[in-house]
Amino acid sequence: MAIKTINKALAKDEGFCEPVDCPQCGKNVAMRLFELVDKSAVAVISKDDKDLAVAVCPSCASVFSVNKNYLKEKQSGTFVFMTKEDLKLMVKGK
Repeated sequence: MAIKTINKALAKDEGFCEPVDCPQCGKNVAMRLFELVDKSAVAVISKDDKDLAVAVCPSCASVFSVNKNYLKEKQSGTFVFMTKEDLKLMVKGK
């Protein structure tokens, strides 16, 4: 029996950020950026902003949530620098 879910999350690759010191491993790396967009019925009905920007460290594989303003500015073409303050640890890597 198949179970239908109401989750409709889409992941969009946003490329790399400029090199930043990883808060977890301390190495200066260019992290891979992803934008996660929630298109589910729950998000539409509740009108809550469920969108999330994440960065993944290529060195230690830690996953960080990214300040939403950073991604908006980057998408609009503004030259922005990511700092440690823009990153919040979600999943600790190796």
